[in-house]
Amino acid sequence: MHSGIEHSLQIVTDYLVEMCRYLKGKLGTERFIPWFGDPTAANQVISPAQFEQFALPYSKCLHQEVLSMGFKHILCHICGEQNENYPHWAKIPMGDPGLVSVSHEVDLEKAIKYFPNDIIVGNIEPATIQTGTPQEVYELTRKTIEKGKKAPGGFILAPGCEFPPKTPPVNAFMIMKAIDDFGRY
Repeated sequence: MHSGIEHSLQIVTDYLVEMCRYLKGKLGTERFIPWFGDPTAANQVISPAQFEQFALPYSKCLHQEVLSMGFKHILCHICGEQNENYPHWAKIPMGDPGLVSVSHEVDLEKAIKYFPNDIIVGNIEPATIQTGTPQEVYELTRKTIEKGKKAPGGFILAPGCEFPPKTPPVNAFMIMKAIDDFGRY
């Protein structure tokens, strides 16, 4: 017998699988990359033991089901501070390659260690993008690019979550400048 939590997780998993099946029918597997995020699994919310017991089996099942439909890639945003969950996340198939988006609380070198064959996406701190000085944004972007270049599976520069809506235009410009200055490899 499932607990209420497990029953809820199964309903969500079934829904996401069916949504991907629907989108596959409408767009095909080449024109759509399934995207999943999991902020509720952050270590500020649940422990690594709870992640292993509750989140891991359902996330693993979801990813396996979606990949078995013929999708080659999954974009998964591991949201929030999940440093202690990374050994478990590494057990979840992401695709060939997967796209693993990491929040700013996780060092890119850690993400690269656990996902060496996947494309790492991230992880400029959103608060710095919005409230930092232009020079701070430029330096943080440079440091992120330099770490990301070490990802053997590839790297896509992005905010550690969403791009803040009140970002000063000069800070967005400084990200682009850092990309122009350091983003080629």
